[in-house]
Amino acid sequence: MSLRIRFALVGALSLAIALGAVGTLGAETIMLAVQETVDGNPGVPPLPTVEGVSDGLFDAGHIVFDAGKVAPTAKTAELAKLARDANAGWLLRVAVVYTQTKVDQDVFRVSCSATFSLVNAESGATSFTDKVSATNSGRERSTDRGALGMELGKMISQKVARALPQPSL
Repeated sequence: MSLRIRFALVGALSLAIALGAVGTLGAETIMLAVQETVDGNPGVPPLPTVEGVSDGLFDAGHIVFDAGKVAPTAKTAELAKLARDANAGWLLRVAVVYTQTKVDQDVFRVSCSATFSLVNAESGATSFTDKVSATNSGRERSTDRGALGMELGKMISQKVARALPQPSL
């Protein structure tokens, strides 16, 4: 390989690395801790809200990872420490409650609400708390609990993305 081609490859690689670094400036790393209950019973993974929040925050340019199963008695301070130990700057704690009413043989009307808090992993201070809700009323046949949970997660991600610190370039 000629010296000119080597320099071109090294230059292209350096440019790609630099552009990749610029793309991640301002990206926040968020540990997601979600608890779901369906008619009073613990939700079974995969949790649709996790998918919706993760997709929405990823689309907004953030790095998100799931804490996995979170005990209902887990304290926010413990979860913030876990997030900090995993090098996340933020903990997003979400509690989702679904209620289902049978409408037809395999069709359910689903309502859900979520309370969520954005916690600074370093300080343990809650910087933002909010609540959202959704229902599939009128679209029970086309939107099941999973799809509704994804919608709820997207709503959460939009609010959280606006609450996160803006990148400084």
